[in-house]
Amino acid sequence: MAQLFLPFATRGKQIELRAIEIKAACGCGPYDAVAPLELADRMDVGIVDAEAFFASLPERLRVALLETHSRSWSAGSITVADRLYVLLNPTQSEARSSPTLLEELVHDALGHPKSQLIEQDGVVIRTCQHDIEDEAYCVATALLMPYRELFNHLNAGLQLADLPVPAPVSDECRLFRVKRAGLWRLYSARQRQAS
Repeated sequence: MAQLFLPFATRGKQIELRAIEIKAACGCGPYDAVAPLELADRMDVGIVDAEAFFASLPERLRVALLETHSRSWSAGSITVADRLYVLLNPTQSEARSSPTLLEELVHDALGHPKSQLIEQDGVVIRTCQHDIEDEAYCVATALLMPYRELFNHLNAGLQLADLPVPAPVSDECRLFRVKRAGLWRLYSARQRQAS
């Protein structure tokens, strides 16, 4: 197997290898940028029709999820008859839902334990393992913005906003990827040179 072009930073390298592992399992190359819906299709993951789903809920619950607490959740997933289904929060922008869908796919592909709804002091809360959530988001951004293309783009002094990405993402998501890939110093230096 040929030598892969990977981040120098240990954590960045681990994240990139996890993204490459997922892509390989789905028939994609190590340097391919993967669109969320394409990966969902390759993994045979169903995307729940949010409009139909929320129309079927009682109004009180629909208002709670789509208005009162709409900023408190991004997605949910459930496995039914050995198939994963993902529900995305329809009140969020496509730039937010793109990495969110990939996060859900990463959780499934890497066999992460699912969070649980538990009752504590009469309040239902969702468990959260921050290290697992961090890994899922890091790998999701690596799927959207593979290291080799990101490195070459930044090293050429090009604007981060001009990096081709197969789905809409926010500027914050792009910067997160740069930092977690260990490229912040390179990015900053090239931007200073361009000024």
